[in-house]
Amino acid sequence: MFVSMMFPVFLGMVVTLFFLLPKKGRPVWLLFASYACCGWMDLRSLAVLVIFSFCIWAVGMHVEDAVGAGHKKAAKVCAVVTICVCVLLLSKCLPDSIAMSVGLSFYVFQGIGYIMDIYQGKSHAERNFVYVGCYFAFFPKLVSGPIERGQAFLPQIKRLEQVTLRDRGRLSTALAYLLWGYFMKMVVADRLAAVVNPIFAAPTSFDSFWLLLGALFYTVQIYCDFAGYSYIAIGCAKIFGIELTQNFKAPYFACGIADFWRRWHISLGAWLRDYLYIPLGGGRKGLARKCVNTMIIFLVCGAWHGRGANFIVWGLLHGFYSVVEACGKKKGWGALSFCSVTFLEVAFAWIFFRASSLGDAFFYIGRMFTAGFCPKTWMQARMGLQLSAMEILLIVTGICTVWAVDWFCTKRQIQMPVFIQQKQNVVRYLFFYLLMVFIFIFGVYGPGYSAEQFIYMRF
Repeated sequence: MFVSMMFPVFLGMVVTLFFLLPKKGRPVWLLFASYACCGWMDLRSLAVLVIFSFCIWAVGMHVEDAVGAGHKKAAKVCAVVTICVCVLLLSKCLPDSIAMSVGLSFYVFQGIGYIMDIYQGKSHAERNFVYVGCYFAFFPKLVSGPIERGQAFLPQIKRLEQVTLRDRGRLSTALAYLLWGYFMKMVVADRLAAVVNPIFAAPTSFDSFWLLLGALFYTVQIYCDFAGYSYIAIGCAKIFGIELTQNFKAPYFACGIADFWRRWHISLGAWLRDYLYIPLGGGRKGLARKCVNTMIIFLVCGAWHGRGANFIVWGLLHGFYSVVEACGKKKGWGALSFCSVTFLEVAFAWIFFRASSLGDAFFYIGRMFTAGFCPKTWMQARMGLQLSAMEILLIVTGICTVWAVDWFCTKRQIQMPVFIQQKQNVVRYLFFYLLMVFIFIFGVYGPGYSAEQFIYMRF
């Protein structure tokens, strides 16, 4: 969606009318624009989204009213049935027309959290359908999140009247998020995809060197792809005065798998922790129970990402890493938490995530360690992958740039767009100019390029 040539036009129209229309009508306009965006991508997905939003809105009010009237059992039954239906939607066992609906798994997770919070008394049911509709359909986060909490998002929708166009600081920060996201996606991720895709498609054509390189390149690609999307979503939302969850915090600088999941897809990790891990008992009932609960949440995490057994293995691998790390910490094995070890563990697991099937993943791994190194064929493979000297320079420069920014932001404990906003105008404008030049000159776009290339649109 974000990389479609029509999106800047769509965003410009939405922003223009957002600030021209009466302030009280802003939530209605955002809901209409979000539904139009969803319908533009897929009309069946729009129907699923509207029906789901209406049902969760109605159930939320019913659960709150039942609890308030003292009918806790009836409220519980209603909440449990609703959550079970949501789990069925997430099971990916339904017809593709429903299971593959745009953004389904992201807004279903939000729906489960919304109902659970109301039943547990952590938040109140929203009586205005427009607000609830915006919560589920808000177009910057619809396709791939982040997974927002109702108590954080809904108050912002209610305060849209206070958002002004003259807030240059907000708009400047939004532009920084947008440009950095497009740089990560179009300059780095999509350039790496051109190398990764042929290698994973025909692993028998490459030796161990290229297969290792393909795995490492995919590790960077999926990060730049998904984090790039998240930064663009944050930038778009900020234009309207809405703050979305920061979904990434330099995950490849994590020291330990637990630390990795505090930095990678933060909204998903937090959701699994609060709505599954803690209700199961978390780590409060001993190490053995903690390990079992950890394996359960990563099994769910893997199943959420796809139907194939390769996704289950990917999730279980992360669960295994986490269990070993937890046991190692108790025994004082600090080496398990080294950043380099964590990176290699994650990179290895990504092979299962990227492969078309479990068998393909095992074949790729087996050949990666047994094909040997044949330097005489490297030039031929390089030409086959269209890796000219300039292309190699661009790939290396892009990866180093992302790595340097993440390292700097980790040290300063700040997001790069926020840091840039704190600088003088000349620094900000130079930053904007350089990013735009790189995106327009070195970005991957044009005929044949579609929004479906965002990796996390599949989940």
